[in-house]
Amino acid sequence: MILAMTAASACAAAAADSNRPPSTKSPSSAGRVFVMAPIWRANESGNVGRDFRTIGAEVTARILAIVRERCPESQIAEMPPRDPRRGLPGYPRTVDAETVTTEELNAASHAYEQGAAYLLVPTITEWKEMRTGDPIGAFILPHNSVAMTLRLMRLQAPFDSQRAVYRNRARFTFNQPADHLLNGRFRDVVLGLVSRNI
Repeated sequence: MILAMTAASACAAAAADSNRPPSTKSPSSAGRVFVMAPIWRANESGNVGRDFRTIGAEVTARILAIVRERCPESQIAEMPPRDPRRGLPGYPRTVDAETVTTEELNAASHAYEQGAAYLLVPTITEWKEMRTGDPIGAFILPHNSVAMTLRLMRLQAPFDSQRAVYRNRARFTFNQPADHLLNGRFRDVVLGLVSRNI
C-alpha cells in the first residue's frame, strides 16, 4: 500500500512538472566554462599574413583543451544572433574600458542559457608570423610573436571579470607557425586564471 502511494505521488509530481513551461536556462554548474572564439585586435601580421578562421579555431580548441583539465564539462560557446532583449543586463559594464562586441554578448547569453557559470573570452592583440629564406634571416628582427588577453567572465549577478595576459616572442625565426608559441607557459596562464576563480 505504501509503495502504491509513493508511485502515485511520483506520477502526480511528474504530471505537475509536465504542465510547467520549459525553462530557457539549463541548470547552472559551478565548474562549467564556455570558451568563445578569440576577438581580433591585432594589426601587424608579419610577412606571412593570417588566416583568421584557421587561427581562431586552433586557439579556441587549444584553450578549451586546457580548461577541460580543470573543468571537464566545458565547451565552445556558440554565437548565434540573438534578440537584444534577451541579453544579460549589467554584463557590458563588467568589462573595463573595452567595447563589448555583439559576438561576445551573443556568446554570453548562449552560455548562460546553457547553464554555464563562466565565459572565457580570449582577445588576440598580437599575432605576428615571420618566414625567412636564408640562415642570416633567422637572427634578424622581428620574430614570431603572440600576445593575448584572457578574460574570465562570471555569468551570474554580481557579474565579475578576471583577466590574465600572455605574451611570447620567438628568439629566432625558424619558419614555424606562430601558434608554436602557445606552449606550456600558455597552459599555465590559462589554468591559473581558471583555478583562481573556480
